[in-house]
Amino acid sequence: MRKLALFGAALVAAVAGSSSAAIVVYNFSMDGLQEVPAVVTTGNGQATVTLDTVSGAVSVTGTYQELIGTVTASHIHGLAAPGSNAGVIVTLNHTGGSTGTISGNGVLTATQIQGMLDGLTYVNVHSTFKAGGEIRGQVVPAPASLALLGLAGLAGRRRR
Repeated sequence: MRKLALFGAALVAAVAGSSSAAIVVYNFSMDGLQEVPAVVTTGNGQATVTLDTVSGAVSVTGTYQELIGTVTASHIHGLAAPGSNAGVIVTLNHTGGSTGTISGNGVLTATQIQGMLDGLTYVNVHSTFKAGGEIRGQVVPAPASLALLGLAGLAGRRRR
């Protein structure tokens, strides 16, 4: 039990120490249900966004598959909460037609950095089927990461 408590404390310390780090990494899924308005599509994807909170440097890598249309563009958009649309912040590159990859990088302003940290940005993949976007993913921490933080807090508690 003591080892578990020590492990939990070390994990909490590591997580707490990383909260002041300049690099934040987001892993999330993309689908038509996140589009505004929602899009019925077989398409889906996954993306990773890496943000340097000091310099504003942001990079994106991801994959998409089974789109109904052929990809015409992809971007980071913001600032907008889920259920809202916003303008382009960073233009991304894409390879492939209905299945492929997205990638790119740019530099965010201080306001855009805070917006990304607040969950107000999204990655959108546009296609010939839906010019406004066939799949979208809000740039937010993965649920598994949030659960891990919660478990770390519980592991560090002592039983009385």
